[in-house]
Amino acid sequence: MAQSSAMNIRLMAVAACLAGSVQAAPPWVLTTRGYGPVTPGLSVPEARRLLGTRLHTFEQQPMDPDCDHLYPASGHPGISLMVQNGRVTRIGADTPDTATRSGVRVGDTAESVRRRFGDALEIEQHKYDDNGQYFYLWETSRQRGIKFEVIGGRVVTIYTGDESIRLVEGCA
Repeated sequence: MAQSSAMNIRLMAVAACLAGSVQAAPPWVLTTRGYGPVTPGLSVPEARRLLGTRLHTFEQQPMDPDCDHLYPASGHPGISLMVQNGRVTRIGADTPDTATRSGVRVGDTAESVRRRFGDALEIEQHKYDDNGQYFYLWETSRQRGIKFEVIGGRVVTIYTGDESIRLVEGCA
């Protein structure tokens, strides 16, 4: 009986230690792989299921499967999905409600992003704003990445996806 009680105490102590050291990753963060479980390549029904909400176009019109942008009806403020040929290719965030895995949010300074990622960033001039830039962070394969759109020294939008993150005018 005493052995059983001692064993139970040891098991509870181990469980308490493990519980304190294991932290679940936040499920809805932006990474080079996507937004939570929503990844480039998914069909619109798959993305809708994973987001747990209806998706709609900006104009509330039927989706153009060749090229359109969809927005979750609830639960994911500031998130948009670019759809090309019926598949999600890019996910965007334009509010500070969502962060990258490393903690970057809309509203952060360009300097803080530069400090965080250093030479890993590929920096390009903004297409429409002389004071703006695009900061790209690519996976080694360069097939997926994150783009930070910077205007006025602050991140205004974060995109994750395939090479479509380079697009600046919809799907063109």
